[in-house]
Amino acid sequence: MAELLKPLAPSSFFLDVDGLGELAFNSVKVPEYKPKVAGEASVIGSGKDGKSERQVNSAGFEEVVTFEAVCISSPSPTSASVVMWKWFKDCLPPSDGGNGKWADSKKTGSIFAYDNDDNMVAQWDFKEAWPQKMSIAELDVNGKDYLKETWTLVCENCTRVV
Repeated sequence: MAELLKPLAPSSFFLDVDGLGELAFNSVKVPEYKPKVAGEASVIGSGKDGKSERQVNSAGFEEVVTFEAVCISSPSPTSASVVMWKWFKDCLPPSDGGNGKWADSKKTGSIFAYDNDDNMVAQWDFKEAWPQKMSIAELDVNGKDYLKETWTLVCENCTRVV
């Protein structure tokens, strides 16, 4: 696995979800890998002065990974806001007002990160992804910021490539 030796520009990234077109996102939280461990709660021995010894066994990483993508709310038909909402609605069951096409609507894609010289320095590929949740920023009559939508995406397979 390549290390990130050059600094990343926090604004230089691209989230590409196959079949959704070029969507502009305000921010993307890189997927977090959670290791599967076992045995950390069990004492395997006792040593001098009654100190316990434990062993942690790693069993790889969690298969299901979540990450968040934030976009500006927009009524434009090609905006990330509208396109993500349509994808989300396809994944919802009819009992929740959706189209009931979850299995057919899972997608693949990638997250790309670039350094200050616009060279790609990291890439995460994901498969079997779908939007799990959408939340909207707080509405405020005194607010001066854009209205942001946060999309939580679930993927059953995510791999760091570069």
